[in-house]
Amino acid sequence: MRRSSLLVLFLTVFIDLIGFGMVIPFLSFYAREYGASGTTVGAVVGIYSIMQFFFAPIWGRMSDRIGRRPVLLISLTASCIGYFLFGFARSLWVLFASRIIAGVGGANIGTAQAYIADTTTNEERAKGMGLIGAAFGMGFILGPPLSGILSTVGIHHGMHGNLLPGLVAGSLSLSALLLAFFVLGESKRPDTKVRAALPPQFDRRVWAELKQHRLLGLIMLTLFLMLLSVAGMETSVTLHARDRFQFQQIDLAYFFLFMGVMVAIIQGGLIGKLARVFGERTLVTIGTASYTVGLVLVPGVWRVPLLYLVAFFVSIGTGLCYPSLTSMVTKTTPPGEHGSMLGIATAVGSLARFVGPIFMGFLYDVAQARGAFFGGAVLTAAAFVLSLWMRKFPLLAEGDT
Repeated sequence: MRRSSLLVLFLTVFIDLIGFGMVIPFLSFYAREYGASGTTVGAVVGIYSIMQFFFAPIWGRMSDRIGRRPVLLISLTASCIGYFLFGFARSLWVLFASRIIAGVGGANIGTAQAYIADTTTNEERAKGMGLIGAAFGMGFILGPPLSGILSTVGIHHGMHGNLLPGLVAGSLSLSALLLAFFVLGESKRPDTKVRAALPPQFDRRVWAELKQHRLLGLIMLTLFLMLLSVAGMETSVTLHARDRFQFQQIDLAYFFLFMGVMVAIIQGGLIGKLARVFGERTLVTIGTASYTVGLVLVPGVWRVPLLYLVAFFVSIGTGLCYPSLTSMVTKTTPPGEHGSMLGIATAVGSLARFVGPIFMGFLYDVAQARGAFFGGAVLTAAAFVLSLWMRKFPLLAEGDT
């Protein structure tokens, strides 16, 4: 593992994701401020994930052809423009445009994961993938409170609430772009064979490969089910905490801070050691089981300390599953297709993050906490069954158990 390259990549992704964490929690509020209906708010939030769904495989395929570094630079430029546009948005349509551009730029996670796959051994792969998860966790730990402070300061001085958060998020993304431009080297080997074809989401052969390669198909399906439940949980737990425990914004901030720290600890420090000892497939089984237990327990919890205990189980599931599944994607595909398949995985995740909040919100409207959390538990229980099924199929790479 080239530690210096991974450190630079981690810093690049982390700095960019702080900006992401600054914008996302307050997006609905600003959309409402500029006259959006509830449906339009959902569209403004969801357009980011839809753009990721289409562009993640395109960036992945492009990175297989021209290299990881150029794609990261292009996508970071788009993120920078999107965040600055968010800061200067004074109408709903400008806000909408800013999320489209930011979504195009934010679809680079698959390329970052391909960079990690290029620079790690099979034994170190899960640890490397965990760095991306840790960057996400730390970005969400630092982003929301920073945005809240900046917004409050800006409003106190007569500015629009989204101005300072947008400017700082854009500046952070610009810093990440400059860091990548001057320090980040290329990771793709010149002799890597690349499939010459359409972008993966339009390439029938890619989807045919997923159908024929059962393990890879199971990995993608498990990833979709887990992220569908995770994205839905983030919406339903907010509604539940407000309705049952009368949580205010600061209470929710502490709650998500706790979960973010837990996930960052697992993905930033423990995942590599655990993967070497138990193997990725075992970690996925443990993670899906822990997440299912947490979701099943939520409706029966009536005290805040017990809610934090449930969050502990949910955090274990989140921390273990994502890096383990993405590591398995690289171990079931040849190096020339890492970018493409990780791009597909990112696109699958984006689709889940778009559908999840809508689906779980509907279940919450129909049956309150029991509907939302039991519905999510059904999804993660299905992922648990799939993780057991995975054990019947060998990986291309050795070293997994």
